[in-house]
Amino acid sequence: MAVDIDLIRAYVNGAVYCTDAGVTATAPTDASTPLHVNFKELGAIGEDGITEATSQDVTDVFIWQGAALARRIRGQYTKTWQFAAAETNLQVAGLFWSGSTITQTAEGLSIAEKPPVTDVRQFVLHGIDGNRAQRIYVPRGEVTEREDSTWSSGEITLYGMTLNAYPDEFGNVAYRWILDDDLAL
Repeated sequence: MAVDIDLIRAYVNGAVYCTDAGVTATAPTDASTPLHVNFKELGAIGEDGITEATSQDVTDVFIWQGAALARRIRGQYTKTWQFAAAETNLQVAGLFWSGSTITQTAEGLSIAEKPPVTDVRQFVLHGIDGNRAQRIYVPRGEVTEREDSTWSSGEITLYGMTLNAYPDEFGNVAYRWILDDDLAL
């Protein structure tokens, strides 16, 4: 196969969406149809964008004869996405301070902060490269890690989060669509 630089992608723009706690939305079915109204955008994402990671434990089984590898047993699997929300808004607050009482007031927000609770929601991660796009739908996702946020005169305050995906009723942790004329029939 020859190198084709026209197939190199850089998703330099995009968005992260999620539903509110306890609210469901019709799942997307492609990369270009507008999302259901119950998906709310988190707003600006920090300059590092979104980092996707897949991890699976593997146990190597060796046999006595020849000390040879006889089998690899696959174990625990995780799929995560990391991103840092750059806006302080109601949607971001609901994810970052999950389980807390968050109220919009005449001044802005009031947050009675509690330890995070289980908060499984639907998420969409959408990347854009010119007229090409990649959309990932996570039917059962939860923010399970929150980074330290910094108040500084030299940088913006970011709300770094790790999104974990759980299998849906079909065993899928995510659904992915790539909108790209170079890959289409």
